[in-house]
Amino acid sequence: MKLNEFASPLVAEDNYIKASIGGFQGSGKSRTGSELIIGCYKDFQIKKPLLLIDNEKGGRFLIPLFQKNSIEVFAKQTVYIKDVLEAFELLNRGEIGFLFIDSLTKVWYQYVRDYKTKNRITFMTLQDWGKILPAWQEEFSDRYVELRGSCIFTGRGGYQYTKEEDEVDEQGHLKKKGQFVRTGTKMKMAGETPFEPDLNIWMEFQQDMDSQGNITSYVEAQILKDRSDTISWKTFKNPTYQNFKPVIDYLLNVPTGKVSKASDKTNIAPAENYAKYDERADKERLLDNIKSTFDKCELGVSVKDKAMKVKIAEKFWQAKSWTALEQMRQSEIHNGYTLFEKFMKDWATYEDKESALNDFPLEDIDPNDPLNLNKE
Repeated sequence: MKLNEFASPLVAEDNYIKASIGGFQGSGKSRTGSELIIGCYKDFQIKKPLLLIDNEKGGRFLIPLFQKNSIEVFAKQTVYIKDVLEAFELLNRGEIGFLFIDSLTKVWYQYVRDYKTKNRITFMTLQDWGKILPAWQEEFSDRYVELRGSCIFTGRGGYQYTKEEDEVDEQGHLKKKGQFVRTGTKMKMAGETPFEPDLNIWMEFQQDMDSQGNITSYVEAQILKDRSDTISWKTFKNPTYQNFKPVIDYLLNVPTGKVSKASDKTNIAPAENYAKYDERADKERLLDNIKSTFDKCELGVSVKDKAMKVKIAEKFWQAKSWTALEQMRQSEIHNGYTLFEKFMKDWATYEDKESALNDFPLEDIDPNDPLNLNKE
C-alpha cells in the first residue's frame, strides 16, 4: 500500500472548541465558561441554541448574560450520564450549536453511586476502580473526544495528597510514619477526563491585602493545557473572552479537511481462553449446589449418610466417590444434575430412600453414554 492510500495530509478534521474548567466553589467556573461560550458564538457565528446541563442550579443567574448577547438557551437539570449522552447526540445531529455541562463532577459522582447500588457495595476497592474507570472512559471520555461540535464542562476542585517517606533507624525499624500532605489541586473527576479537552483551565479565588489592610478579591485563571500553544501556562486575573481568544483564532485559521481513519480494525491482541474459565466456574457452581442440596436434605458425615451420598453420585454420574465426581468434566456433571435435582426435590417424602433411588428412572439417558453422544 502506498503512503497516500494509507494516510492523508495533516489537517484538522474540524475547528470545534472543547474545554474543561476546574476549581473550588466560588472560583468563577460557570461565569468564565459562559464568557468563553458567548465569545465563541460571535466568532464562530453560531446560530443554533446552547444546551446547558445544569446540576449546580446556577443557570438562572446566567439568564441576563445570555439574553444580552441574544443566545437562545435550553436547560436540563440532571446528574445522570444517560442524559449527557443524549445531549451528545443532539450536538452530533446539529440540533444545538454548543453544549455546556455545569458541572460534570456531579454526573461522575452519580455514576459511582449507581455502580455501588447496582453491585450492592458500600466501599470501592481497587478492583472496583479497575472496572468503573475504563467503563467511564468508554461511556463518556471517548465519546466526548469524538463529538462533532463544541462542548465545555466544569468540575469541582479537590486536593492531591502525597505520602511522606517513613523514617527508619539503621536497623530498618520504623521511627516515624510518613504523613499524607497536600501537594496540589485537581478536578474531582475520573482519571484523565479533565485533560481530554484541548483547553484545560484552572480557576482560583484570590485575596490580596495592602499595607492599609484593604482587601482586594478577584478570580484567577491558570492555563494547565492548551493544544494550540497560544496561551499555554499563562495566568489571567478576572479573565474575559479576550484572554482565551488566541485559541479560538487558531482554530478558525487551522486548515481543515478529510482525515484518514483506521481501515483495518482486526484485533490482533493476545487473549485468554475465557471459555475454560467459564467452564470451570460452572463446574464449581454445580458442585457447590450438590453439596448444598445434601446439606438441606440433612445428609451429613455419618457412615450411613456418606454411603447414601456415594450411591446418589453413582446413580446420576456413575461416580464411585466425591473425589471421582470432582474429577469429572463440567459437561458430565451438568448432564446428570437436572435428574439429581428432580430426585432430591422429594427427598423428605421417600419412606425407603434407597429403594426410591434404585427405582428412580433415568429417562432416556444411557448410563454407558451419559452425554448422549451415540444417540441419533
